[in-house]
Amino acid sequence: MEALEDFGIRRGIVQLKSLPEPDQLDFELPEGHCCLISDDGTDLTVEVLRQFAQRGWPVVALRLPQQVVARRQPLPAGTHELVLHDLSEAHLQERMAEAARLYGPVAVFVHLHPSCSECQGEGVTFTVSGRQVLQSVFLTAKYLKETLNKAAVKGRAAFMTVVRLDGEFGLGERSDFDPTSGGLFGLVKSLNLEWEAVFCRALDLDPELKPDQAASLVLAELRDPNRRVVEVGYSANGRATLALAPQTA
Repeated sequence: MEALEDFGIRRGIVQLKSLPEPDQLDFELPEGHCCLISDDGTDLTVEVLRQFAQRGWPVVALRLPQQVVARRQPLPAGTHELVLHDLSEAHLQERMAEAARLYGPVAVFVHLHPSCSECQGEGVTFTVSGRQVLQSVFLTAKYLKETLNKAAVKGRAAFMTVVRLDGEFGLGERSDFDPTSGGLFGLVKSLNLEWEAVFCRALDLDPELKPDQAASLVLAELRDPNRRVVEVGYSANGRATLALAPQTA
């Protein structure tokens, strides 16, 4: 069998690579468009909605079913909400159409992935709800494809996912999480290749970050003009991405 290198495919060990702080692009949403933020049931959602609204962006909270996210925090004043009663494709498609009709086309979608309530101190745990939410994000991308690509012609459009593994893509010392959420990184990297005009980024934020700090990082990454970086983690060691380790002779 021919070596992978014969086809120009590199093979190696993945490691963390430090990144500088992102530059900040000052932009406005295309006129008549909104931001859709999926609710993880924590104060992070509240802070993201608040900080986005402070920029004058219309914001809509996408409430996941209560069997997935049991607690729902009170939303900031002026925030609209769209409630999912289940995660079926038909229901999701209906709600996406309703959001466009009531609040305008989506220009920015940010998925805040719910933390694994079953993983506290139990180590790596594959959960049914984790797989269901992951599937729903794939379906959301399906139904936002046309909307986001059209919005990108008029201004900045974005698709972003946020998980709370360990801030180091699962390479750190923490292990009490549902690894299925790592599938979001693969989704975003694929969309980045297919949706050339749409800004795509996947974040992993240290669970120890305070909600206002984490929300500020979400906004900072959304405003980053560098589109060559697709996955970013924030931990106590700073901002980083993944890269192949240098090859040794």
